[in-house]
Amino acid sequence: MTAEIAILNKSAVALAADSAVTIGRPPSAKVYNTVNKIFEISAHVGVMVYGRLDFMGLPFETIIKEYRRTCAGRTLSTIKEHGQAFRDYLTGSVPLADKDKLHNVAVIINSHFSEARRKYDKQVREDIAKRGTFQRSKLNGIFQTLVRSEIQKTQSESFSVGFSRKALPQGYNSLIDQLADYNFLGVTLTDQSRTLIRQWSGYLLSKKLLSSYRSGIVVAGFGGNEWCPSLVSFETDGIVDERLKYVEKPDVDIGRHGPEAAILGFAQDDMMKSFVEGIDPTIRKYLFTSVRQGIVDTAKSVLSAVLNDSAKEEAALKAMSSTLEDMQNEAVKKGSDYVKNIAETPIRDMISAMPKQELVKLAESLIEITSLKRKVTRGQETVGGDVDVAIISKSEGFVWTKRKHYFPPELNPRFFQRQYGTGGANA
Repeated sequence: MTAEIAILNKSAVALAADSAVTIGRPPSAKVYNTVNKIFEISAHVGVMVYGRLDFMGLPFETIIKEYRRTCAGRTLSTIKEHGQAFRDYLTGSVPLADKDKLHNVAVIINSHFSEARRKYDKQVREDIAKRGTFQRSKLNGIFQTLVRSEIQKTQSESFSVGFSRKALPQGYNSLIDQLADYNFLGVTLTDQSRTLIRQWSGYLLSKKLLSSYRSGIVVAGFGGNEWCPSLVSFETDGIVDERLKYVEKPDVDIGRHGPEAAILGFAQDDMMKSFVEGIDPTIRKYLFTSVRQGIVDTAKSVLSAVLNDSAKEEAALKAMSSTLEDMQNEAVKKGSDYVKNIAETPIRDMISAMPKQELVKLAESLIEITSLKRKVTRGQETVGGDVDVAIISKSEGFVWTKRKHYFPPELNPRFFQRQYGTGGANA
């Protein structure tokens, strides 16, 4: 896993990232603290990578540095154009074999099937507890009900950019059948079950639902016509059906059509949100959920005491549903506004006036405190290692303020001669 921070004001954007990468899945997963996640792609543009750190089997580090080499000297007007240019590069310039594309589809589908298997096992256990006995004849019905439910949820999602087909692309049927046999071992997959699985898979590959193996890309800095920094980001599942499957995240456009300052976290951003909002996101969600439920419970108690008739209580509660929902939304809005006024707004106001050096310190500190939190809590230390920090300004461009090397610079003078003596780009 990863923790990454981007802090922007009118003068600069600071980027910070840890060095941890998790390989494999629990309980045999390994964590290494030596990975690079921030890269320079031009004099005024940087990119961060999180989540899955390879694209269709090729390391993003290799792809980004090759993109930088082939696009050296190219100037685009806006950061949004830089983000689109990099997506175009991923789609049309990264060498891919048919087996790479097939393997990527297998990874995506397997991610969703694995989660469905966990849901299925849970529902089977619940059915056994309800009936008091195991009935094999009920398994296929439980499975088909689950898949139909997943199809319904997936159907409601909008299509990913560039996708419109609902059916499973030609040539994937055999692969989907193999993945279904592997993930749903012990389930008797009838022809109807396989038809449902294929229908679901078609939606999974075309809708805006990304797998747990997705990669995140953050592009930030200054376009040629931009006086203040911007940031664009997107998450991708790689190439599916000959096109890039991705979901765009909200852009940040400082000082022109947007805010004067912004602080954003990517991947594991809980500590950043705790710092900015003054409350842990999990606790905040619990409190607001409790408030919503408390309003409904109070209404039920009052109606029960006044009416003392279950049929009338239910009818009255139904009639009041719109009013109760308005009360819930108003209570949550007041709570959110209070948090914003007390915590978020003062911090963002301060960030808007911070000099570059302070932006760097803040970005680095937020990564370090996230790493510390992972160190003193249960589970793997999925954020850790050296913190890399870069600052991008209109005048100085992309500047490293803290950066790890996997080799001693003093032992490799020829490396720096190759990179700088011949006009090459930074490593």
